[in-house]
Amino acid sequence: MGLKKIVINLILRFVNVFVRFCSIKSNQVAFVSLESNRLESDLKLIYDELNKNGNYTLKTVLINYNKKSLLNNFLYMLNCIKQIYIINTSKIVLITDNNYVISNFKRDGVKVIQVWHATGAIKKFGNAIKREYPIKNYDYVLANSDYWKEPYQEAFNVSKDNVIITGMPRVDHLVDHDYLIKTKTRLQDKYPVLKNKKVILYAPTFRGNIYQGFKRIGFNGKKLLDSLGEDYVLIYKFHPLLLNDSIVDCDRILNLNNEETHDLFTVSDMLVSDFSSIIFDYAFLNKPLYFFVPDLNEYLETLGCFVDYREIMPGAICLDEEELSKAILKNKNYDINCFLQTFFKYQDGNNTKRVIEFIKSFNKHQE
Repeated sequence: MGLKKIVINLILRFVNVFVRFCSIKSNQVAFVSLESNRLESDLKLIYDELNKNGNYTLKTVLINYNKKSLLNNFLYMLNCIKQIYIINTSKIVLITDNNYVISNFKRDGVKVIQVWHATGAIKKFGNAIKREYPIKNYDYVLANSDYWKEPYQEAFNVSKDNVIITGMPRVDHLVDHDYLIKTKTRLQDKYPVLKNKKVILYAPTFRGNIYQGFKRIGFNGKKLLDSLGEDYVLIYKFHPLLLNDSIVDCDRILNLNNEETHDLFTVSDMLVSDFSSIIFDYAFLNKPLYFFVPDLNEYLETLGCFVDYREIMPGAICLDEEELSKAILKNKNYDINCFLQTFFKYQDGNNTKRVIEFIKSFNKHQE
């Protein structure tokens, strides 16, 4: 354990002595995230629905935690103090990332629901890899299909029976035709260069980790476009941990990191990604998928995947821009629907409703 963690641990132990005298509020639901200063995606959808109910006291503990910032490390410590109080006085706690406070200081009577910030997990994570502290004390994990029971059991240290198949709220609008059409029109009006073009969305995940730093693999977007021709435009959306990165300037390459990821699905004709869970979401639209993984062998040997990558990916696996260009031009048909059926039990737009019913099941006596 590093010095910073030792200091935080001592402070939290001291605070926890006093928190233990506070009661757990049976109608209080807490929303905790280390990725944003505001509610987003699944947490926002769940919060908004519970807020309509009126029977719950809703609390939030939010921070955009960047380990590289000294100030943010201090703010994170203050945030942990707030977490230990809010978490341990709430009946239900919803989280989207791994949580040090819960793993080390959660009290009996608090129910933690892991609403993981992805619709699945290609790359191994959590307790399945070497990490600074073991993950524990989560009670339930929400998932999209039975496929994730074993991976999530390993990653989050929960029983397979407590991996609950509700579907993730964030994908509900991907089956909403009005949303798809209106969003596509809005983006094409905002970025006219996208009109009447074949739009490639490039959305890779990061390499590295929060302790050693983050990076992305090299990708020459201009080289790819030059080999494809004038009919193609490239837009890119990087992982939130890589938003300061960019691709070489070109009038047919657009940095759309400021746009919502799912919105970009509507205006794109294909996705190029790697080990990112965005692949699962994109499969909803049954558009072509391509996999740019020049570090495939190294990645599989060092980090590893929860899926048989070479066998299950519904698209061409490419090791360089030349292979990617040829695959796009060839446009071979892959069974994306079979992929979708494997990883999503529900495709009815009612995932949020199922999650709300699951949360209500803890407090039926209040309904």
